[in-house]
Amino acid sequence: MIRKLTYLVILATLGFSAGPASAFFENTVVSPRARAMGESSVAVDDAAYAAFLNPGHLGAITSGKVAASYVRPFSLDFTDFFYLGAGVPVSEKWGNLGLAMSSFKVGYQDTSLLKETQVSLAHGFGLYSDYHSRIDFGYALNMYRVELGESISGLDPGNDIAFGIDLGFMMTLHKRTHLGFQIKNLNNPQIGVDTEELHRRLIAGISYEPYDGVVTTFEFDNELGEEVQYHGGIDMTITTGFALRAGVLTNPNKLTAGFGYAIAGFGFDYGFSTGGGTLDSTHQFGLNFTWGGEAK
Repeated sequence: MIRKLTYLVILATLGFSAGPASAFFENTVVSPRARAMGESSVAVDDAAYAAFLNPGHLGAITSGKVAASYVRPFSLDFTDFFYLGAGVPVSEKWGNLGLAMSSFKVGYQDTSLLKETQVSLAHGFGLYSDYHSRIDFGYALNMYRVELGESISGLDPGNDIAFGIDLGFMMTLHKRTHLGFQIKNLNNPQIGVDTEELHRRLIAGISYEPYDGVVTTFEFDNELGEEVQYHGGIDMTITTGFALRAGVLTNPNKLTAGFGYAIAGFGFDYGFSTGGGTLDSTHQFGLNFTWGGEAK
């Protein structure tokens, strides 16, 4: 099984070839925790965001988690981005499920100019485990819907739907080191009458927990046709339930920071990132609730 998975990952990576960039479904960070940690997420467990960030996370979850977040990218007041997602443990044998949706809107004076909706269903399961280590695999099926507003001349561009497939992989070594890998839009989905290709990305990273309550992470993000981005971040628990976070990333160069607070299963997260140039900074907020088992 592991050998077959290795072949699949290699073939998927080779399938990435040069192509045009897409104007739809830009890579908006959905998790305020990830934003605060240098926009790093592929190797950092968070079940409620796994359907978008790495479905391989779902294989090891023992608790359920639901989360919602809100952000106006670069503080632009004509945009709104909402996310709602959950990770739900189902069966140790058959794996666990992730559900998520996002909505990005651009409007002007009560007129909707653009609405992008993504709905994802993910499944993650274990391939191998022993006392110290485990390997998990996951996949996500995504529906993308674009609705364009009516033009000044009265032309209605209409709407369109496309479907994408993501693959995710997680490896845990000696309980403190985690390797994560994700391929986004493996099947090269296209949308609109111009058959515009949606973004395809290859993300790989590592996280390490040197002490209880401290998580460090580093990853690279290779989007087709763009320069490789490098991300690094840290999450430190200062006192019970309260964590401080910080990070950096490249292309464009940004500094990030934030915090999280959790009590009795409920949590609040805040993430901040600079604009990376002439754009304003971004502030993101999120709420979550965890039930049962060990929180992830």
